[in-house]
Amino acid sequence: MGTVAGLTGCGIAGNMSSVSLNETLQPTSVLFVSSPPSSLAVNASATIYAATIYSSGISNGPENTLVTYSLSCGSPKACGTLSASDEVGAIVYAAPAAIPSGTTVTITATSIANPSLSRSATVTIVPPIPISVSFFGAAPALLQVNSLIVLHALIMNDVTANPQVKWTVACGGTACGAFSPTTTPSEVAATYTAPAAIPPGNTVTVTATSVTDSTKSVSAAIVITEAAPSLANGTYVFQIPGSSNSAEFITGVLVAKNGAITAGEQDAIYDDGDGPYSYFQQFSGGSYATTPTGTLEITIQLALGETETLYGTLASAQKGFVAGIDGAPGSAALDLQTGTPALAGKYAISLNAGNLYDGSPWIDGIVNVDSAGGISGKGSILDVNAEGAYYGGTETLAASSVSAPDAYGRVLFQLNPSSGSPLRVIYVAGYIVDAAHIRVTVVGNVANSDYVLGVMGGSALTQGASTGTFSAASVAGASYVFGAQGEDTRGALQLAGLLTFNAGGVVSGTLNWNDLSGRSPQSPLAFTGTYTVDPTGRVTLSNLTDGATFNYSLHLYLSGNGGGLVLASDVDDVFAGQAFLQQAGAFTAASFSGNYGLNANVYELPPDDVPQSGNVVGLVTATAGTGTDNVSGFADPNGAPADFAVSGSFAASANGIFAGTFTGFDSASPSTPNNFTLYLAAGTQGVAIETDNAQLALSQLVLVQ
Repeated sequence: MGTVAGLTGCGIAGNMSSVSLNETLQPTSVLFVSSPPSSLAVNASATIYAATIYSSGISNGPENTLVTYSLSCGSPKACGTLSASDEVGAIVYAAPAAIPSGTTVTITATSIANPSLSRSATVTIVPPIPISVSFFGAAPALLQVNSLIVLHALIMNDVTANPQVKWTVACGGTACGAFSPTTTPSEVAATYTAPAAIPPGNTVTVTATSVTDSTKSVSAAIVITEAAPSLANGTYVFQIPGSSNSAEFITGVLVAKNGAITAGEQDAIYDDGDGPYSYFQQFSGGSYATTPTGTLEITIQLALGETETLYGTLASAQKGFVAGIDGAPGSAALDLQTGTPALAGKYAISLNAGNLYDGSPWIDGIVNVDSAGGISGKGSILDVNAEGAYYGGTETLAASSVSAPDAYGRVLFQLNPSSGSPLRVIYVAGYIVDAAHIRVTVVGNVANSDYVLGVMGGSALTQGASTGTFSAASVAGASYVFGAQGEDTRGALQLAGLLTFNAGGVVSGTLNWNDLSGRSPQSPLAFTGTYTVDPTGRVTLSNLTDGATFNYSLHLYLSGNGGGLVLASDVDDVFAGQAFLQQAGAFTAASFSGNYGLNANVYELPPDDVPQSGNVVGLVTATAGTGTDNVSGFADPNGAPADFAVSGSFAASANGIFAGTFTGFDSASPSTPNNFTLYLAAGTQGVAIETDNAQLALSQLVLVQ
């Protein structure tokens, strides 16, 4: 009855009345359930499965579906071999070591129940497919002395019973490091230990060679460097802004001591599609270390067993760049905290949207802390740029407040818009870096339960002794290098340039803009415009145009240390960034020389035309030549530990605008040079912008002190 029940689902229940229970099913044919391949390389193998097929009906016992297999070819006894069949009747056919006469082998499956029934298939035996060896996962471009990494090799088309590779390393000396084990199967790990000292030529070549065919191998050149600086003991402020792929801002402070995170706290704001929300968390522990490729990895333990990991590059033991968190891109800085004074005086403040496409407003301005913890509103001004929003323009503040710093330098601003403003109360958490710099993030109220205006964050810079005394004379004759990014009517937009403030309210300069609409590399574009300066330190720049391709208007909010913050004032071109006072003297190739920390925001445009953002951080060395600078180094994409080589060349110019190329940024073609313009504020700092249409890349370069 079990057989009957099992067959009713196959559509034969209706025949039961006409079939005797004593009738035996008869085999009718043989079929290949898993057919032999049409061709097979010598020594290669394939699984084959054939079975006897029976007529429909009911059997008084189990059918015998098994078959026997046989081989025939033009070279008797040289047709290959057959393994013993498994319990269901499948076998493994191994092709002969040489191509037989006639080049084909016939595989025949014969029914055991009825030997008159059989099925044959012809397999053409072809020359062996060449063995190939490749790295399973990229080898790093850089490795520190004494460090260990794991490498894997992928072996293809090796038909021997135990495909393996042999690992070797070579360099300009005798101490090149070592592998353990030295022989591994496909995709099995081998551990490479870098030499204890940098070898001659600075490079080792690691190679995985097929044991079966020693002519097949894969190699990678790895630069060996001294150990990267470790994070010095101290308290550090960090910030990770969001991107077009991740609407978030995280700003906080951590205490680092001997490889452990002993304390800290952070404010995070997210938008998961249901509206922005924020929360405050304290740290319960964590650790930090430098990876073999020189990447700084910081693991922070949060409440409820949660952890988050920051990845970045140290420009020095006291400053670094954060390239990502938990694998998500987000390029920002890590700064040693040198003091947490109570806030006093005016601050240029930047609250800019972390996600270019989430509709958050962009707010920059001046906030005047004119009493102990008090903001009367006098001398405070906010400019709001919100594309498509119902509010925008200039806003003033009513009486507001800022808290005293907590044990880690965190303050909380409560910014109350003046009566009649469409804005609601803005709560801003700030983490003090020093007397001149604060990292800020928009949050909810003290209990993190109130309205959050949007996913915004940025910086606040003190105006110091210049508070309330700015005029046109404050900037006349000065030049500022700036870098900014945001969006225009096409999508993602990046700008970099040089502003020069002339007499009579006239501004001139040179800039590059890129939204991937260009068809050829863009040369630096000269422009003119007008400007005014009010006592708060807000510089209004209007009609900045080259007369053909762009017309921008923006505000520059001056700080007291030779720089400022930038915000567009045109809703068609929304962008924000930072400006740096340029040195007065002429530049030469020697001006751009030394080791620089590199921090870049990269936007690629895939076929769906939705920009995908990423971040690149690293260390590069600029070497001055006769009128040119050569750049070389390494960088990490999106906080990943695997790094890549960066190279470049720039032609020096007396005005600090160096035209040239960077190679390595283009993920689709890493070896293709991309066109860049480098705007130097001084030998210690500059901004580089990509000027072709391969992708968008805006880079900050800071000299390692």
